[in-house]
Amino acid sequence: MLREKAFATLRRYLIFLKTSQLLNGETVKINAVTLDAVGGPVQVEEVDLEQPHEGEVLVKMGASGVCHSDQHSITGQHPADLPCVVGHEGAGEVVAVGSGVSRVKVGDHVALNWQPNCGNCFYCDRSEHALCREVTKTVWSGYMADGTSRISRDGKPLLHYSGVSTWADHMVVDQACCEVIPDEVPYEVAAIIGCAVATGVGAAIYRGQVSPDHRVVVVGAGGVGLSAIMGASMAGAKQIIAVDQSPEKELIARELGATDFILSSDNDVEQVLEMTESRGADVVIEAIGIPRLQQIWLDGVRPGGKLVLVGVPSVEDDSTFGSANLIRMQKTITGSYFSTTDTGKAIRDLCEAYLKGLLPIDRLISRRVRINEIQDALNWMLTGKEGRIVVTFD
Repeated sequence: MLREKAFATLRRYLIFLKTSQLLNGETVKINAVTLDAVGGPVQVEEVDLEQPHEGEVLVKMGASGVCHSDQHSITGQHPADLPCVVGHEGAGEVVAVGSGVSRVKVGDHVALNWQPNCGNCFYCDRSEHALCREVTKTVWSGYMADGTSRISRDGKPLLHYSGVSTWADHMVVDQACCEVIPDEVPYEVAAIIGCAVATGVGAAIYRGQVSPDHRVVVVGAGGVGLSAIMGASMAGAKQIIAVDQSPEKELIARELGATDFILSSDNDVEQVLEMTESRGADVVIEAIGIPRLQQIWLDGVRPGGKLVLVGVPSVEDDSTFGSANLIRMQKTITGSYFSTTDTGKAIRDLCEAYLKGLLPIDRLISRRVRINEIQDALNWMLTGKEGRIVVTFD
């Protein structure tokens, strides 16, 4: 016990020392997860981090989520510019700011937003914030606004994945990527709000427009699917059917609001029809991103109902839908991307809903790891048996 306390004290001192160096304008070593080539592996190593420049913020990371989107970047399903520091779900404390920063101040707790919007373009003026690219075209470039990176290794730049690179104990980000959150919201909760939770809840509430009289099916009980279940529950849906291939997911799905659970097989749609008076669901949310499933589940939607596609397939895959069924039954197929609304507002609203007890986001978290366990975390995620895994920092 004394040894553990001594190590904890030493870790806190090293973190304090590192932060002090950055505050004094020095380039310091940070621990980060890097990806050099498609297929990986990722590796944990020390890299160099510069102080924040104009309009930039230094965040001491409190927690970071381990998301399937990160894995997709590693495998090349959704290619990232390389080499980079990985991670896009994160939250922490602002410990330094560059000149011209007005959005946050030192000491603020922030969730990192990998898709900020400008607020005044063609799409933002029409409340279609998820389609705004005025800010993200810079954020997603892998570089900061001045065209350079703050991260380097052996003098060569490493790119900022999704503009935030949250798999690191400290990171410099554009102030547009910082959303101030209440101090009462745990970093691990805020981290996953910043992607999977906002995505799943948005699919249910904004694209699915779930209401109290609706019967809802959520296909896939991963991080996004479980969040969609929470969103449908918060909207008061009278029936929420979760579908997943892992029996371990039934308990957590029900805890988060599912009224029924189907262990996936070849007759999932038939089971849903039996459970919905042969009509089908008002809203089906496909949260995996497999074209074959997207096609199959159109048959699980009732006439006049809606199929919400929130799981993103590989850019090389296509889905084919029978237009006759679509037309005659007046069904709707819609895409749902990230929060589907103003991402900053979504993060703030979801934090408030968590604090009010409307969204039990903390129950999503099934495992916590240290940064040097990141490959184990990815392996556990791929088993399909976990809720959400988060990396925690001191």
